[in-house]
Amino acid sequence: MYQRKTAIKNDCSIEKALNVVSGKWKPAILSELLKTNLRLKDIQIGLPEASKRALTQQLKEMIKDGLIEKEDFNQFPKKTEYSITSLGAQLSTVFAALSKFGDNL
Repeated sequence: MYQRKTAIKNDCSIEKALNVVSGKWKPAILSELLKTNLRLKDIQIGLPEASKRALTQQLKEMIKDGLIEKEDFNQFPKKTEYSITSLGAQLSTVFAALSKFGDNL
């Protein structure tokens, strides 16, 4: 797991925001979770080049940061679903703006 060498500046909102959404797979995962709830296997299908370990680690980080939540269903076979939180949903306009910006590059 990546460890920062310097502390995040608490007085820099942009740095704090970028810290929670940066990661190799986080933007792609968040982009899909903004559309619908997903299971890990669905995320793996959408990102076949990502290892299960990397996806699981990034999902854990986003749960810790309050962007997404995980729900375990009491059934067999086991079912776990990831969904966006209200905090994570605030990224919707940010991602739309980034997408528009990317289209112009």
